[in-house]
Amino acid sequence: MEPPSHRYREVSSRFRELARSEDCEANPEPATVEEVSAAERALGCRFPDSYRWFQLEFGDFAHGPLDIYSVRGAGPPIVDINLDARRAGYPRLPPHLIAFSDSGGGDFCCFDASAMAGGECPVVWWDHAGDEAQSPERAAPCFLDWLAAEVRQRAAEEKWSYLRRLAFRLRDILSFARDVLRARGK
Repeated sequence: MEPPSHRYREVSSRFRELARSEDCEANPEPATVEEVSAAERALGCRFPDSYRWFQLEFGDFAHGPLDIYSVRGAGPPIVDINLDARRAGYPRLPPHLIAFSDSGGGDFCCFDASAMAGGECPVVWWDHAGDEAQSPERAAPCFLDWLAAEVRQRAAEEKWSYLRRLAFRLRDILSFARDVLRARGK
C-alpha cells in the first residue's frame, strides 16, 4: 500500500477540525495493520487504500463526528455488521458490497469491491427498502471523496447552526435594547 496521499492528509486534517468544532472526544484509537488485514480476511475483500489509511490513523473513533465502522475490537463492527447483513439482513447484503457506515435508518453506505481499481472503489448506497436485485445508487467515486463531502456538509451545517444561534442572540440583544429605551421613555 502506498503512503497516504497529500489529498488524504488534507481531508483527514479537516476531519480532525470538524471533530474539534463539534466538541467530539478527539481520542482516536488507531488500528494496526494486523487488525485491518484480519478484517479483510474475515470479509473476503481488500479495503480501499483511503479507508485503510483512515483506520490506521483513526481506527475506533468513539463519539466521532461521523459514524464510520472500525476494524478494531474483539468483534470489529465492520466485520460483525457485514456478516450479519449477509446472513440475516433483508435484503441480504451481497458479498462484494462492504458496509462501512449507515444512514441511521437501515441503509448502508458501502464499498463496491467488485469495481476496485488502483486501490480504490466506488461508494454506493444499499437501500434496506429495496430487494436483493437492486442496483445500489452511487454515492461517491471513492471513500476519500465520500469522506471529504461528508466533512464539508457537516462543517456547513455547523456553520449554519452557529449563524442561527448568533442571529437569535442578536435578536435578544436588540429586544433588550428596545426594552431599555422604552423604560427610559425614548
